[in-house]
Amino acid sequence: MANGILIWLALAYIAVAHTEEIPDEETHTSWWPTRVTTDTSSAIPSTTQNIDFEGSVQKALSWLVSQRESDWGWRNETPAVLMALQLAKQTRDSNSILPNALEMQLSAKQMEIEIVTLLWRHNEIPIVPPKLTQYALALSTLCQDPRQFHGHDLIGTMQHHEIVHDLDFAFTTLTACSANAHLRKKQIRRLLDIANAAKDHNIDTVAMVILALRCISKDHRHRNLQHSLRRPTINLAREQQPDGGFGNLYNTALVIQALQDITDASAHWNETGAKYYIESRQDPDGAFTDPGLTANVVLSLQGKGLGAIRTLNCGKSSPDLENHVDLDGLTNLQSKHGNDSEIRNVSITYTLWVGTNVTENYTMALIAPRNTSFYNVMVMAMDLDPHYTFEASEWPNGHYVHSIAGYKEEPMGYHYWLLYRLPEIPDPQAPPGNHLVAPVGVDGLLIEEGDHYLFWYKKL
Repeated sequence: MANGILIWLALAYIAVAHTEEIPDEETHTSWWPTRVTTDTSSAIPSTTQNIDFEGSVQKALSWLVSQRESDWGWRNETPAVLMALQLAKQTRDSNSILPNALEMQLSAKQMEIEIVTLLWRHNEIPIVPPKLTQYALALSTLCQDPRQFHGHDLIGTMQHHEIVHDLDFAFTTLTACSANAHLRKKQIRRLLDIANAAKDHNIDTVAMVILALRCISKDHRHRNLQHSLRRPTINLAREQQPDGGFGNLYNTALVIQALQDITDASAHWNETGAKYYIESRQDPDGAFTDPGLTANVVLSLQGKGLGAIRTLNCGKSSPDLENHVDLDGLTNLQSKHGNDSEIRNVSITYTLWVGTNVTENYTMALIAPRNTSFYNVMVMAMDLDPHYTFEASEWPNGHYVHSIAGYKEEPMGYHYWLLYRLPEIPDPQAPPGNHLVAPVGVDGLLIEEGDHYLFWYKKL
């Protein structure tokens, strides 16, 4: 065990040596670049239908591979580049330009080291939600479940943050949706509010919101959202400028992905012109300024971009095969996503007791995927019943729950919330002993069939 920890620390040290400093939490850094370089080029040539965009993609992919460093990563751009390369492999049967399977594995391991470093240095440098979101989305692209990353639920961690900036919020929601994670109604409502007030938001924000809503609409419960997308997509399409772009390379690449294959918007923009705008700005060596922007541009020029991650075929018989999970009357879609072939649904109960003499008692039955973290179960329960509303602080080793149902821990009065894992539903007449207190926190506690969980607010 000690040897394993030393190896991880050594690898993490290597990653730190090859990774740029991560900005402080107070500094707003979005995964999608925000540098604006408005172009004033001439209008779209009449011969755009004959442009060989595939050649531009091949040159860009070749340049990306050439920029790989000795640790098999791309510094802070590793997740963005891995997404572009992995989706490129999905659209091409064979391509000598792309890394082989072993090389992709080495780059993926380098990215895992970067994530471990990010988590390890949490006290020193707070985790910036957009950065964690980018890593989580890259894991989904590589068919790994970001909810089960070496005992950490990356999706739960990033959703726990209150995200102020609308662009970051939309990207976080898209990432959670792509991982088939549970989305709360208030998240969807916020996306719809942004979409309905598109004129008040930047182009990149509206495009990311459309991508997130399109992902959510693939869930059968939310297919009616497709009707809500019509006006925002048409309005976004009409933002196209005479040169074919949407103000700069960053926005144009994102808009192409957002509007791709949307029939309602097709009459209001020129997709070929937008791609020409991008292709005409490619450097002679195949790059588009830097690895991060080049990766994002590749996603827009090839058949699969950010919107395709949710439906990737990760060893399933059909990319659209989904497993329905009932949550106390609500259906949450969880695909067999990742490389755990034993993912299945399990039945559990979650009980709240208030008071040493149990003056309040609530119990809820839930069905969720096996090995879901109990933190995620708490989020699901909170969405279903306001009695289960909770607050938690985030620490390097996970979340610490300090308030549930309006009752906050009072150290001065020795009142605390204790979490128990029990073999049967708890009975106030025969309360459990302290030997049944869960040995790990809510993030490390993974549910199994027939488990019964009790959060008890009592005086120690």
